[in-house]
Amino acid sequence: MRVLPGNKWLRLVMVTAATAIFGVALLYEFLFPVPSPPPLPGPHAVGTLTFEIPAAGDAPPLVTQVWYPTDDATGGSATPWLPDSDLAASFPWQRIGSARSRARAGVAVTGGMRPLLLYEHSWTGHRSENVAQVENLASRGYVVIAVDHPGQAARVRYADGHVVATQLPNHPDLSSESSVASFLKLADDCLDRRLTDIARVKAALKNGIVPPLSGHLNFERMGVFGYSFGGTCALRLCAHDPAFVAGANEDGLYLFDDEPCGSFHFFDGEMPTWLLESPSPDENAGQTLTRQAEARIRQALHQTGRQRTIIKGTNHASFCDKIFHCRIPRLARAGKRPAAEVHSTITDTLADFFGRTIR
Repeated sequence: MRVLPGNKWLRLVMVTAATAIFGVALLYEFLFPVPSPPPLPGPHAVGTLTFEIPAAGDAPPLVTQVWYPTDDATGGSATPWLPDSDLAASFPWQRIGSARSRARAGVAVTGGMRPLLLYEHSWTGHRSENVAQVENLASRGYVVIAVDHPGQAARVRYADGHVVATQLPNHPDLSSESSVASFLKLADDCLDRRLTDIARVKAALKNGIVPPLSGHLNFERMGVFGYSFGGTCALRLCAHDPAFVAGANEDGLYLFDDEPCGSFHFFDGEMPTWLLESPSPDENAGQTLTRQAEARIRQALHQTGRQRTIIKGTNHASFCDKIFHCRIPRLARAGKRPAAEVHSTITDTLADFFGRTIR
């Protein structure tokens, strides 16, 4: 647009607007950069591979990913943080969709038999929602497996391109006693389906579905950790499958009377004030459910092999990769403590816990 020489006001408005736009762009770039996973603390680089377990009768195929230690830090190819960019959240959090992870595809597993961990995703989550934690543990020598549970994961993209979206509500209705009862029935069914999926994954790996992993996986003493509903699943898995001798629940509700057979660690964000006080008559059904879950944790802590870590200044989103969406955790709705600090606390605790229980 040509500005007339005498029109100083129009020129001033245009310069001011351009400066403001440039400033906003710089601020956005600073606050919401393309995320970069934290440095790997272990002695190994990290490799990864993805495979599908074929359908069996009415059971759908399962997309499974494995992360493992490797000494080949430059071979193979770089991998995306998210396996499907459509899993990225909407603006302004979407830049994780173009981020790269630290794991490399096409590299060999280091050494012989490795301790085996399973990661369980959240309610309508996905297998790559906690890549930073998974890669951290793999660099320390663990093999970590995660599966997208069809119908429960946000979206499962198969090798042939077709996608299965979640059949679950993103936010369960917990507003009344009847809606809570319906949620608990649905959650119970989801947990049972997850255990069936996990049994299929274990059987396929034992049968050599992924030759590069043969001879590296110890199925006798396994660990499991999960975020949110994935942590609830870890409780059930440790109660029903004796091969899982240790588990960890990252801020998930202890919904049922599933009693883990081995060691178990509970992680929780900062407790809300109302949960630390006596119940009030006007509490809703969702709060009652949370109180019941908290009571189960406190009861479990009286038993041998139970531990708990409460991280002040964190909330539910602090326990997954959302904490890396923004330089300021509060803007990412992920508590108020720095992402690197929270990540280090969680992963160091997990590594120490599994190091003592399954290695």
